Amino acid sequence: MGYTVGIAAMLLAFSAVPATMGALQWVIVFMIGFFLYGPQMLIGLCGAELVGPKSVGASEGFLGWIAYLGAANAGIPLSIIVKNYGWGAYFTTLLGACAVVLLLLSPMVNLKSFVQREAKAKAKAA
Repeated sequence: MGYTVGIAAMLLAFSAVPATMGALQWVIVFMIGFFLYGPQMLIGLCGAELVGPKSVGASEGFLGWIAYLGAANAGIPLSIIVKNYGWGAYFTTLLGACAVVLLLLSPMVNLKSFVQREAKAKAKAA
């Protein structure tokens, strides 16, 4: 969830920086990339950790399918928003998406991995 907060903060910063401050814009774009890369790499790990060993392949395949579907469909709606409503609406939309992500991820804050759940079950049984 920290990555999402970082993305939201960098989007706010990017929308507030004047066009004449190219170096600062570069740093902010770098930080946006930094905050996007973490979840992109961790989603596969989370998908593998939360399911049992027999389900890892299906879990990774499903996550990959969702990722490709999202990547394929992300450009058109955002370009329509920019074209019809301007860049302010673009940044507002992305910040709204960050808020939705935080709401969707909040139930997973204390989620235990398959190994942790198995260890807890063995400890209870013993």
